[in-house]
Amino acid sequence: MHKYQSIIIHPQVQGGRCSGILHIDVLAVVFSADEFQYKIPLSNLSIAAGGAGNRFIFFKDKTQSQISIYTSDKSVLKDPVLSSATEFAHELSGAKKTLGKTLQGTLTAILILAAIIGGFYLLKDKMVEGLASKVPPSWEKAAGDKLFNALSLQYHFIRDDSLKKEFLKVGAPLFKQVEKQGYPVSIYFVKDASINAFALPGGKVVIQSGLIENAKSWEEVMGVLGHELAHVTRRHHIRSVINNVGLYTLLAATLGDVSALAGTFVSFGGDLASLANSRSFENEADETGWNYLKQAKINPNGLITFFETIKKENQTKMDTLLKQKVDLSFLSTHPDVNERIEHLKEKQKQTKMHYTPLPNTFADFKKKLLKKQ
Repeated sequence: MHKYQSIIIHPQVQGGRCSGILHIDVLAVVFSADEFQYKIPLSNLSIAAGGAGNRFIFFKDKTQSQISIYTSDKSVLKDPVLSSATEFAHELSGAKKTLGKTLQGTLTAILILAAIIGGFYLLKDKMVEGLASKVPPSWEKAAGDKLFNALSLQYHFIRDDSLKKEFLKVGAPLFKQVEKQGYPVSIYFVKDASINAFALPGGKVVIQSGLIENAKSWEEVMGVLGHELAHVTRRHHIRSVINNVGLYTLLAATLGDVSALAGTFVSFGGDLASLANSRSFENEADETGWNYLKQAKINPNGLITFFETIKKENQTKMDTLLKQKVDLSFLSTHPDVNERIEHLKEKQKQTKMHYTPLPNTFADFKKKLLKKQ
């Protein structure tokens, strides 16, 4: 005997309804709950799908309109007693069709919702970039200044106006390309052996002494700066913040309320440094930085040769970490240097133009800067 969880609506039941077990015998549909039992003779039985969303199967006595039993267990429609009774064939078929339409409607709704969500995520990058373009530059400057003040406490700055003046003169063609985008460039040298430089929102650039020490030419240094400044002009800091906000804030900003992002952006402030650039941002910065170098007529090959230096440095570090049996899974979050080098080499093959040689003064500049440490 098959049993089905069900609910009865009956005026004699406390509260007007109660849950129980339904089973079907050769004479009746029987509902049982504790000491209460109710039967609907098969001779008076009517069957139909209905209720909220047409999700339930209702059993009613044709002579008792106030009483009904319903269940969400659709397998009841295949109950052997009902299936074998030809007089219920039409009603069972009708109930199945109603449930089928409900299922189809539910699936359609799910597919529509999935399409909307999928479309949102497919368009999210464009939405984020569009929103970033609406963010006032003053927000960037304020966040960059706040971050710079925080970094000032942890770095030893190398202060020499003559070296800074020389650097700015050599890099002027590149910096002009960035300033055309509305970002004045400020240069700061710090004592740090890491081979790195980074640009903050608004245009401040911090150059670590390790970069100068390991670079072989002005072209390599300018290649790195072109990449780093592209993070600023492509507004990667802001886009990283927007990528970290909730769906509600993102949608509110998309609909015109950009101020919805204000509190979020300001709250990040000094924590912007913790937002790692994605692979797409790094690749985008390579592309944009390369174009800035071309427009400045600075040979962008320096970016390639510097990446090759980074590649050797990383390989040395990886060999050391492997010997120490350190987990290297973190490397999967960074763009592959080999891929970036190969991509830029392909761009180089497609680019045929005259570049202006930078002054042959880099070795002397390096020597003077490293003496200042």
